[in-house]
Amino acid sequence: MLHQILSITFKDLKVLSKDHGGMITLFLMPAMFILVMTNALSGSFSGPSDNPAPLLVVNNDTGELAAEAIADLQTVDGLAIEQTWEGQPLTRELAEGLIGDGDRRVAIIFPADFSDRILARAADSDSPAATVTFLADPAAGAQFLGPVQGAVQGYILRVASYAQAPTQIGAAFDNMAAEAEPQFAPVVKQIGQAFVERLNNGGGLAGSVTDSPVVFEIAAPADFQIEKFPDSAQQNVPGYTLFGVFFIAQVLGISILREKQEGTFRRLLIAPVSRAALLIGKLLPYYLVNLIQVALMFAAGVIVFNMSLGNDPLALVVITLAASAASTGLGLLIAAVGRTPEQIGGLSAMLVITLAAVGGVMVPSYVMPPFMQTASKISPHAWALAGYQDVIVRGLGASAILPEAGALLIFAAAFFGVAVWKFKFE
Repeated sequence: MLHQILSITFKDLKVLSKDHGGMITLFLMPAMFILVMTNALSGSFSGPSDNPAPLLVVNNDTGELAAEAIADLQTVDGLAIEQTWEGQPLTRELAEGLIGDGDRRVAIIFPADFSDRILARAADSDSPAATVTFLADPAAGAQFLGPVQGAVQGYILRVASYAQAPTQIGAAFDNMAAEAEPQFAPVVKQIGQAFVERLNNGGGLAGSVTDSPVVFEIAAPADFQIEKFPDSAQQNVPGYTLFGVFFIAQVLGISILREKQEGTFRRLLIAPVSRAALLIGKLLPYYLVNLIQVALMFAAGVIVFNMSLGNDPLALVVITLAASAASTGLGLLIAAVGRTPEQIGGLSAMLVITLAAVGGVMVPSYVMPPFMQTASKISPHAWALAGYQDVIVRGLGASAILPEAGALLIFAAAFFGVAVWKFKFE
């Protein structure tokens, strides 16, 4: 029995070893996945100073307190403070443009009356609080915005508290003196003056402050037509829908290979059908399946999660048509290159998973190192995901997604072109 087992094992090892392409993809797929994901997540497991989050800062404050808060923020390892862009001081309009173009994800805006309102509120608790605005890309998830907001709010509130403390504590001692016995009032006032002088000289903060002197609001750039910031469904449904859409490449590749092996292609070539018509007829069903798949996934998002689909259905249709063309083109390319089911299965899984990882489907591209963010442009997933986010998350229309749709059609044309060149009908 042992001899029989070893004979069968040896036979199957010989069969596997003869399929060089299948063996290569079998080992190459996990290696590629490890390489891509390790680089993409490199900043998540290192210190914050190794991959600091860029933070645009617009300082309109006519006083000094915003500058003090900014100086404190510049000491935070996890933040890279930027107050200028290409030599120009940042304005709100410039910051909105940088976020809208995808160059940056978040900015903070200090209003002109930031210092005045904080100091005024120290003397009068009914005085309006200062408002600091977080200007954020709606597509930036909470895992990115949360730590940034927490650090910024903490440092700004500390500066505001120190600025208010002398006035508040001085007023408290004045009230104590007014209520004290006449012989004790001068002593109380003298103690209060000494305590305030110590605070002004940096001697430390004691006591408590009143209600927060600063309120924080979060807003999107004016060009983004959104009523509220997106939820997890708007962030995740498009990404994982794309992951499934591109897996049609494996099904398509194996289907074409099976028809070659069964002789169906040879019989079709005898019929009065052009080769172009044959390929188009073969691809069209899978293209339609892709469109149905997207429609069903988005319908599930709307029904189950009450997901918003943005303001322009036409834009969704355009980006879906282009993404489906790229995925079926990739499937035809895999069918043209693969020679065995093992090769097609391994190659399609390797390409689809790697391109999805590089393209930001598994890990948002904005948390990747800069070189990985640049490399994401080679993935059709990145362009398709950006197009869906423009429509669903940022509230933009068809004109905004034309660059992404154009890039996807270029991918589709390249995949089709190489596939037709390499495709063997016999």
